[in-house]
Amino acid sequence: MYFLLVLNLIVPFVMILVGYLFKKHPITDMDSHNGYNTPTSRKSQEHWDYAQSIAPDVFIGLGKTAGLTEIVLNLFLLLFRMPVHFSITVGEVVGIGFLLWGFYMTDTKIEENFSIDK
Repeated sequence: MYFLLVLNLIVPFVMILVGYLFKKHPITDMDSHNGYNTPTSRKSQEHWDYAQSIAPDVFIGLGKTAGLTEIVLNLFLLLFRMPVHFSITVGEVVGIGFLLWGFYMTDTKIEENFSIDK
């Protein structure tokens, strides 16, 4: 049953994988609807290009942090003999929190970069 705790590493793994793929193959065409695609990044081609340059690093960094956090959290919850289903639920909430934090950080960096230009 404890092997189910590996499910908590899905979100960090996907964050790192997508960040790596976007870094390796940046999306330059805003009309393709691929890449880091949020309303903030679609404001202009300059916003789009900047978003595609910073989003991979943000998501790779947060994915690594989320992965380490999930491992420590799982060990902590196992130490206190919490039920596996509870540990999975807590882990996925933490993973989704890191994912949302990645979007927030990226959009905030985009807005900060372009507010300086004004």
